[in-house]
Amino acid sequence: MKTNKYSDFKIFHVAGKVNSFLENEITAPIYIRIKPINLCNHGCFFCTYSTGFRVKDGGEEEHIVTGMHEDMKEDDIIPREKMLEILNDLYKMGVKAITYSGGGEPLMHPNIVEIMVKTLDYGMDLSIITNGQNLAKERAVVLRNAKWVRVSMDYTNGAEMKRFRNVPEKSFDSVIKNIEEFAKYKAKDCDLAVNYIVHRNNYKNLGVFTRLLKSIGVENVRYSPMYVPDFYNYHNAIADSVNDQLKEVATLVDDSFSVNSTYNITPGSSHSPIRSYNRCYIMQTVPVIGADLGVYACHNKAYDSTGLIGSLKDQSFKDLWYSQATKDYMMNFNAKRTCLHECSNDRKNILINDVVQASTDNFI
Repeated sequence: MKTNKYSDFKIFHVAGKVNSFLENEITAPIYIRIKPINLCNHGCFFCTYSTGFRVKDGGEEEHIVTGMHEDMKEDDIIPREKMLEILNDLYKMGVKAITYSGGGEPLMHPNIVEIMVKTLDYGMDLSIITNGQNLAKERAVVLRNAKWVRVSMDYTNGAEMKRFRNVPEKSFDSVIKNIEEFAKYKAKDCDLAVNYIVHRNNYKNLGVFTRLLKSIGVENVRYSPMYVPDFYNYHNAIADSVNDQLKEVATLVDDSFSVNSTYNITPGSSHSPIRSYNRCYIMQTVPVIGADLGVYACHNKAYDSTGLIGSLKDQSFKDLWYSQATKDYMMNFNAKRTCLHECSNDRKNILINDVVQASTDNFI
């Protein structure tokens, strides 16, 4: 039976973590997202980590300002020695998995090959979110043993890529070639995926492009809506067309290819700025380490002072995580007051809160 890698219910397979929520204990994270570098070789107009400073090669779109990640500095990078210290801490604490992502483009970190090799040597599951430009040579060789590699895309040809990402048109052929080559020699259990960000200027060719991705070895495609402050009004104009195309794309699904979508513009979805709960449990499960050495509640709160749990500049991750200050932060955090923006973990938090608040009597 093929399992759903995007399921919000996966947390409930980890009974020890769920029990820690019930007992108000802070245990080791299951999984960490690390942003090793904030520098990027693309300049996406919709990037929530940039306010427009990543203009590279003459793209045509005005940069969208979302109000998220406003404390990010592009020149921040986790030094090699600190990165190895963090990995050693995570190994000793029993952390199971790491995703390297942005901030910037993680494969641009000068020590990323060594960092990824060390992650695997420690027996932790490895994954990455990349723009695919550097998914080649020794970087790709290491990543063939990752659990998943997800390439972020929002274009169907070179002209669109230049327009949306401020890079030369030839970058399209380079990324497609990297994906196709990687698909040929990656390990069988490494899932090769594409995450496609849907916006008003790239929604018309989803069927043709998905067929291309399937033909070059991509195993699943995930469609997500571009986040903008006026989210529902922005997407209402294209939602019917997008949903019709997603129905067409669904016909491509078979035993080797799947399609997932978070393209949900219904008011009250995770893209709403309104949370229905106070307590966030995801921060205890999947925190984020930024290139500024800040530890953040989640990737939506990265480079945001309201999501800052603490800094690793003068202490180890282990010492910070098990400190009283961290416990106080987590117990006092109020999502209703603090998370007034998109929350990619909203449904997971709803499910966990429902479980934690359920009666434990025997009248099931």
